Amino acid sequence: MTESQPEPDIVVSDNAEHTRYEAHFSDAQNPHGALAGVLVYEDGEGTRTLLHTVVWEEYSGHGIGGRLATHAFADARERGVKIVPVCTFVQGWLERHPEQHDVLAARPDDAR
Repeated sequence: MTESQPEPDIVVSDNAEHTRYEAHFSDAQNPHGALAGVLVYEDGEGTRTLLHTVVWEEYSGHGIGGRLATHAFADARERGVKIVPVCTFVQGWLERHPEQHDVLAARPDDAR
């Protein structure tokens, strides 16, 4: 009988100084939480543009990109700002999560 490994702990926070959300990954090898991925953003007038998501290769497959996106959208709701999804990862994530579309900023072609 093999003993199962405990699930890793992924903590996402906003590092406003570096204008990015950061995901820290903790497990038996990294008990203090290694930086595993980031979602870079830029703030505008009532908007937050999500520019680029990067997950370090050694942490791929743990849902870190999705956790970053989920946190970004929850944070936007709390702040009362709209999201502009420039990042292709976030755009793909949005296709699988239409329930998040209420936080999207209106595109100019949406006004027609």
